[in-house]
Amino acid sequence: MKILLLSVIAAALVAASPAGAADVKQRPLKLRETCVTKSERARVLRFRASDRVRLIGVELGSGPRGVVLAHQGASNLCIWLPYARSLAAQGYRVLVFDHRGFGSSGRASHWRRQNRVDYDVLGAIRLIRARGATSVVIAGGSLGGAAVLSAAALATPPVNGVISLASPSQFGLIDVFGAVAAFRVPALFLAAERDAEFPDVAQELYTRCASSDKQLAITSGAVHGIPLLRDPQVRAMVDDFIARHSG
Repeated sequence: MKILLLSVIAAALVAASPAGAADVKQRPLKLRETCVTKSERARVLRFRASDRVRLIGVELGSGPRGVVLAHQGASNLCIWLPYARSLAAQGYRVLVFDHRGFGSSGRASHWRRQNRVDYDVLGAIRLIRARGATSVVIAGGSLGGAAVLSAAALATPPVNGVISLASPSQFGLIDVFGAVAAFRVPALFLAAERDAEFPDVAQELYTRCASSDKQLAITSGAVHGIPLLRDPQVRAMVDDFIARHSG
């Protein structure tokens, strides 16, 4: 009993000390991806999802025309970085980031929010607006597609446009079919014809989408998600959509 009492007292003293307080405080997230250049690392941003999960990303470019890019599963912000650099060179302010549980970002504390990647996009939209974007187009691949479509239904004020590259119909607790039926923002749905069920899902998303400004493109091949941009025609379509819906 005496040993136990001494241990409790020692723990209390450590917690009350400045050093103990420092241990309890969370350390800032560190960007671990090597795809980010030294100059780009000067623009690393740490922010919170709408449910307070800690996230990390990189801002490229500047100006009032904002673009948020949400990555797909089994990847991180690196998958978007070449396209983000291209957009920045065209005069856009671009934010690429790691979703919760991916790359260098934090994790949700509760299992029900573990896959709420749409909350990550809402946090990214809030951040890019705070940094000067007056228009915001959001784009995502696969799980990132589900994230941006759901976020487009939830964002206030609404975003200026949303692009989905092979979104599933549902991701975790995110009902993507329900989301597209609830928003009126311009939307572009993309998928490859031999990419499992994703072309059928893209067709259904397009059909259910309540927006009067919507486009659907099913390309040849079996490429999944963001690598669809390697096709020059797809790249031109995405470039044109972003240009037309940026202020």
